[in-house]
Amino acid sequence: MGFNARTIELLRIGNPWMVGHNVNRVVPVYVLHNFIAPNAKHSMRLQDLKNLAFDAAFAMRALGDKIEASHDNFDLLEQTTYGLISPERRIFRAREGGSSQEGSPFPLTIGMVRRTPSDDRLGVRVRALMESRKGGWRKKLENLMNPVAAKDPATNFALTVLGGDLGGFDDGVVVGSDDHLTSLDKYCAEFLDRVLVEHADARRIPAIRRFALAAYFVAIVRLVAGPVVLEKGEKPPKVFVYGGLPPGRPLDPLIQAAGKSYSFWINQSWKAIAGRIYRELKSIRCLPKSSDSEKLSQKISISLREREVSAEQISSIMASLSSFISSRSLSEEWCREVLESDVVGLPKSEYARRVRSLGQNIGFAGPDRGGKPRLFLDTPLLGVLVQGIVPGKSMEFEEFVTELANRFGIVVGLGSDDSISDEISEWGLEGAHTYELLSRNQDLLRERLVRAGLARSYSDSHTEVVKHA
Repeated sequence: MGFNARTIELLRIGNPWMVGHNVNRVVPVYVLHNFIAPNAKHSMRLQDLKNLAFDAAFAMRALGDKIEASHDNFDLLEQTTYGLISPERRIFRAREGGSSQEGSPFPLTIGMVRRTPSDDRLGVRVRALMESRKGGWRKKLENLMNPVAAKDPATNFALTVLGGDLGGFDDGVVVGSDDHLTSLDKYCAEFLDRVLVEHADARRIPAIRRFALAAYFVAIVRLVAGPVVLEKGEKPPKVFVYGGLPPGRPLDPLIQAAGKSYSFWINQSWKAIAGRIYRELKSIRCLPKSSDSEKLSQKISISLREREVSAEQISSIMASLSSFISSRSLSEEWCREVLESDVVGLPKSEYARRVRSLGQNIGFAGPDRGGKPRLFLDTPLLGVLVQGIVPGKSMEFEEFVTELANRFGIVVGLGSDDSISDEISEWGLEGAHTYELLSRNQDLLRERLVRAGLARSYSDSHTEVVKHA
């Protein structure tokens, strides 16, 4: 079953965070660029810096007054530049010399930030979510991305090549959101605010990287849990996440439980997306004397126009849907049928694949081939979760586990409320006592946090999760 890229806007009626079939292109550095970009001014010499990573001879024509290098050292200069500004390997070679206009380097400074079309709007949506939060996050972002003076070799190199042009922020441009905030949205915004920590020295580079991971994590959670929260209430759907060292042994009961839970999580979201499309279309008023199929056509067109979809795109979408609109009326069953059709091509298996593809990029999902898809927590992501959930310097471990479940639906153990084992009975974990399973998983996570320096055990019964600057 193929996916028709033209119909992605139809899916976004039910879930604005939906990613298209080019999901493999969406990586944290792209989301970060588009989060920062709305009011960012990049350096005019950014392209010269990118060129230096691929063709030093070509780039030095413009940069000869900034750095000195002999032809014998050009290969080393290219390798050094590429390693410093593109650890994610997300800048690309042009067909003839230098780099292409596409692809984004790691943003060591605001001058290296540029909008990219390759994040499928996730960065823009995370930014719109944050714009709803009052407080000093904008100032923290500016201080982090626009240091007064470079205090680490990587940033100093970039600024030298850019001619000292740090770039800057234009306070006159703001991305806002008029959407009613759910508790999930509020939790996501608060989480990002806590992860955003300003540093002026070399610590700012891992701080930027952590924020990129945090924004990407929020995008995944909001993508899956958002429609369920809007359909069924304020609580995000629960999903069991393996707490041991990824990826874990396939036959381990914890791994089997994580696979079953992942399928249930995706199934809840997929149903909610169809429900949201139905309710969004149903709420739109149209000409009363029209036939059922004419009303359906009007509702879809109006909804797409309200989302600022171009007239050309709307025409294409309506042509693709013509066979599903003829002699039909709006119903939730119709919405599910369209989702699974060749026109849209979003069966639950394809939706699960897209979410897994996103999760793999931050150590949140796997495996790529073989076995059931499941969620786990790689160590860097664990550090981000600690940074975003712990309000002060430390938090009691069981409380941390409970906050993960309450805020994002991520169940890693019993936490401070044993009743959670009853809430997840619907996962159908045959052959495994839920209470014992959650207890064992929680112990594995506790051990990992301690070994990673993210927690301290003071006794067998008392462990505190510790946040580092």
